[in-house]
Amino acid sequence: MIDLNATPSKKSNIRRVAVLGAGTMGAQIAALVAAKGIQCDLLDMSAAMVEDAKQRLLNMRPKVVVDPTTLERIRAGSFDEDLQRLADADWVVEAIVERAGPKLALWSRVADFARSDAILSTNTSGIPIAQIARALPAEMRGRFLGTHFFNPPRYLHLLELIPTSETDYSAISTIRQFGEDVLCKDVVLARDVPGFITNRIGCYYFLAVMRAADELCLTPDEADAVSGPLMGRSNSATYRTIDLVGVDILLDICDNTRAAIASQDEKQAYTAPQYLRDMRENGWLGNKSGKGFYKRERQDGQSRILALNTSTMQYQDRTDRMRESLSNIRAIEDTGERLRALVAADSTAAEFAWRSLSSLLAYSAAMLGEVADDIASIDRAMCRGFNWELGPFETWDALGVEKTVERMKRDGIAVPKWVAAIAREGGNFYRQIDGESDQATAEGKYAKFQDSRA
Repeated sequence: MIDLNATPSKKSNIRRVAVLGAGTMGAQIAALVAAKGIQCDLLDMSAAMVEDAKQRLLNMRPKVVVDPTTLERIRAGSFDEDLQRLADADWVVEAIVERAGPKLALWSRVADFARSDAILSTNTSGIPIAQIARALPAEMRGRFLGTHFFNPPRYLHLLELIPTSETDYSAISTIRQFGEDVLCKDVVLARDVPGFITNRIGCYYFLAVMRAADELCLTPDEADAVSGPLMGRSNSATYRTIDLVGVDILLDICDNTRAAIASQDEKQAYTAPQYLRDMRENGWLGNKSGKGFYKRERQDGQSRILALNTSTMQYQDRTDRMRESLSNIRAIEDTGERLRALVAADSTAAEFAWRSLSSLLAYSAAMLGEVADDIASIDRAMCRGFNWELGPFETWDALGVEKTVERMKRDGIAVPKWVAAIAREGGNFYRQIDGESDQATAEGKYAKFQDSRA
């Protein structure tokens, strides 16, 4: 276990960065770095493609580039003609297409040009880091790790660091300090397992929400009326978030994770609904294609937003049925109190919230020790990566561990033994003793930690 609360071994000296790949994420990572005053090379198949990507940055919403002069610090180049520039980079980060083959091929070329002391990383949402590292000579693998940024990186504060068994602590420490002090990120250490922390739990949760909505015959807009700010989630809730991420991207992550995990029960939970595949086949990918779970159209000179009915695969007017029925609960300011009132209500919305939340809580507990070493890392990752107000274990504490576990057992939802033990003792996952913060562990004990959740 690597302690990220330890003092870094040396001050970060990253003064020049090279980003490989000028797609949506690569271009935005370059813009993020350049906005901090750091010179950056941005390479892709051609310099012209990179120049086009730089111009697209100016038109992105929410705004990615505040000061247009930021782009002057991004130097365009190509893989075929400019890889020699990597010799000047203190950090080389690759962010090309989310497929192992192209990543391996590019890194095998990078190895001939990168400086011997440069930090090397891949931005991926779930491809095993150790698999990509095999493209590098053994002597370079100690400086290689995963750096998982979240879209849009200017606004989402999480940076997942994913070392391999060969990654040197000095490389982790250097990127950690650069991420925190220069890029202003909340850095969380994740294990090199399918989906890491956020996508392993986040994609599971998205599928749990869709499963609960389908079982209760809720349309995407009705489900979003419940699964957004009402539950302490972002304004984009669930289906609008999928439109932002891309239906195709979500399917790739889910399918890749499903293929990589061994548990048959977990594989079943990662089975995407058929309408997601139909949407991909139809080209209804979300914001980037103009339609997904939602689409905007003009009628009689007015703009309106329609929602997809996943039963009929037809777009229709949105309904305020859920929103109107939840007005009293929505008025509760405290997130924990609001969640308690929601899951205790006698309504379709309450049942939907409970089904999706209880699945999330049980799965998050099962993932302790698999995706991360401690519950605080899981909570921080989900809050900073998905813009949630409360992480899974914070949510559990807010709902009441003992009461919630009893209800889950009645519903046939299994919880790990260490969670059941906390419930029997009437305890919580987090506690304060003499001004110090403790978090529960999978061994049934409590461990002190630096509480940065606020």
